[in-house]
Amino acid sequence: MKKVLAFDMGATSIRGIVGYVENGQFCTKEVMRMSHKIQNKEGRLYWDFDAIAKKIEETILENPDVSAIGIDTWGVDFGLIDKEGNLLEAPHSYRDEKFAEGREEARALLDEFELFQNSGNQIMTINTVYQLLSLKKFDGEIYDKADKILMMPDLLFYLLTGEKIGEESIWSTTGLYDLSKKQVSEQLFEKLKLKRELVPEIVRAGERKGNTKNSKLESLRSLSIDVIPVLGHDTASALLMVEQEKDSLFLSCGTWSLIGTSVEDAKVSREVYEKNLTNELSYKSETLFFKNITGLYLLEKYKAELEERLGRKIPFQEITDFVKKEAESKALLDMDAEVFGREGIAVKKEIDAFLLSHGGTVPKEDFSYFTLIYDSMVEKYREVKEDIEHILGRNFTKLHMIGGGARSEVLAKKIAKKLKVKVKAGPYESSAFGNILLLLLQEKEVGSIGEGRKLIYAASEVKDYS
Repeated sequence: MKKVLAFDMGATSIRGIVGYVENGQFCTKEVMRMSHKIQNKEGRLYWDFDAIAKKIEETILENPDVSAIGIDTWGVDFGLIDKEGNLLEAPHSYRDEKFAEGREEARALLDEFELFQNSGNQIMTINTVYQLLSLKKFDGEIYDKADKILMMPDLLFYLLTGEKIGEESIWSTTGLYDLSKKQVSEQLFEKLKLKRELVPEIVRAGERKGNTKNSKLESLRSLSIDVIPVLGHDTASALLMVEQEKDSLFLSCGTWSLIGTSVEDAKVSREVYEKNLTNELSYKSETLFFKNITGLYLLEKYKAELEERLGRKIPFQEITDFVKKEAESKALLDMDAEVFGREGIAVKKEIDAFLLSHGGTVPKEDFSYFTLIYDSMVEKYREVKEDIEHILGRNFTKLHMIGGGARSEVLAKKIAKKLKVKVKAGPYESSAFGNILLLLLQEKEVGSIGEGRKLIYAASEVKDYS
């Protein structure tokens, strides 16, 4: 029996989970959980990469009996390595508002629709392409010194193995990868005047192995643990838990909501661009077609704001009990509005301003804002479902909900009712489980993705709503 260690990194917390198969059962043990916050330095937003790397190093040293390690993270963010192999600065957070100027730089060089056609990615200010253009404009010295751009999971892979690679699923979030050709877009690098040599060797999940004996961290070199590039993008990793069916949508519901389906080829028509849908890659270069929407981020931000005002912690069950009893909100928020994804948002103030500017009324009770956020999320899911159905000429009668939001019975029931679909909710730890599944597959502890998925389902809570 081999044990594997998955690092599943979200925008607010990181988990280390050991997984293995024993007596035909899927087993896991959480060995690390760490909250982390975006750092504000002179008006710019960075991840606390040193703290993240230190915690990962400590966790590996505490679990030297594992045979393989995998890392998945959120998309779009990266670090830059110089020719000597040094990280030039801590990675910026995608919530840094300076990236809006990178988007303006791109517009001056290239029509946005042409950029979309050459990448297939939803046009969002957070995209790697805009981050890179912003860096070139504001931190030209760092840009000039850079030898390789490493996406967040690849940066940690490099730290643990000394190898510079780019895993395909995480690169498919950059806005610089041609999803139709499934390769780096030479045209975009040329037209946007970016250094093509920054791109490392692109590999598929599971194609390569590194080892801690070659780590950049001295303490890990005495170990000999394989490090495998799993699906580096947490969404792609999570969706290994979903059995793709013609009449079923997926919904990965966490800080972000991602709702869509799998398709044979990237969709890059004018209509797809105008609806602001996206294409990304999953296991074995499968194309995912969906939309990124601000998800539970807004609810979590409002919850923290209200807790501070009330001077107490608010259990999620208390929120659920209130929302269950309250009527559906009449005036709704546009979850696509960029203001609702900002790091320093004053949530109640911005929600009130949005409602009043759109002819709505402000909720009278504090907890009614939770109902409003849930209902606004569900309405956006409904809109996206209709857009995807129209573009693909398909009718979706089922939806498989994964991630932390799948724990919410009230949210799942609202989705089933509003979207007129049967909802399957779970597993909840889907990103980590997808990571572990690929590691176990590489270690020959499971025979196939399907076999491993069945074992995980049997060991997980999965609920159905109609």
